[in-house]
Amino acid sequence: MDRQNGRPPVVGVQIRILGPISMISQNVPVPLAGQRQLRVLTALALVSGRTVNTPELIAQLWGEHPPRTAPGQLQTSVWMIRRALASVGAPQETVLSTASGYQLDPAYCEIDSDIFRRNVATAKKLVRADLKEEALDLLRDALALWRGPALATISSSALQTRAARLEEERVAALQQRIGLEITLGQYEEAIVELTDLIVLHPLREELYAHLMQALYLSGRQADALAVFRRARSTLTDELGIYPGPRLTTLERAILRQDADMLSAVPGLARR
Repeated sequence: MDRQNGRPPVVGVQIRILGPISMISQNVPVPLAGQRQLRVLTALALVSGRTVNTPELIAQLWGEHPPRTAPGQLQTSVWMIRRALASVGAPQETVLSTASGYQLDPAYCEIDSDIFRRNVATAKKLVRADLKEEALDLLRDALALWRGPALATISSSALQTRAARLEEERVAALQQRIGLEITLGQYEEAIVELTDLIVLHPLREELYAHLMQALYLSGRQADALAVFRRARSTLTDELGIYPGPRLTTLERAILRQDADMLSAVPGLARR
């Protein structure tokens, strides 16, 4: 809340972690210098609105063996972030000090990962309400927030673990978006993208399932079955396992030309 009149202040800072880390205020980049400031900002952005206590923050920045000067270096980094905010006229209160550590004040900033997650969650509700086109638009907006790999400019191994989790969320949203495109008859676009995605993620069964379905529904039954054989070969060679029920059921549906089974995107209603 605004300290003077009790009204919520206007959000003035955008923090971007779905790609290279950056802060922007009124379309002006906030000048952050050095890895330490970027790491502090990122660690706080990953849990926006929640305090990260000082020991936890130090562990994320330096790992298991921080220097004795770590608390002082952390304090200096926060001060430098606030100074950078002030240099472009942004509120220094964006980064709050609490009794146990630091946090970002959501009244002053918005974070792209938060917007992404809200859009994905709303899209799932729209799917359940059978508003698939609206859900597809929202998923496209969510995925458009990504400007590259999450936390792309961060060298901290602890934070890169968090980046991998964000990437899992991105791929899940991609799968849901492609599933909706198939449901809405946009087969060719889905086929092109799925072919590329399987190269990047060759062990994801749902990508194979979507590609099999899109190929079959576009009149390419032989190609759809070839994808199943490719999935089976990859999974057995790499993991020593046979394709799961989703893929095997879809293969049988294609062989039987089961229209009811092939008209529904696997797993879409459960998301």
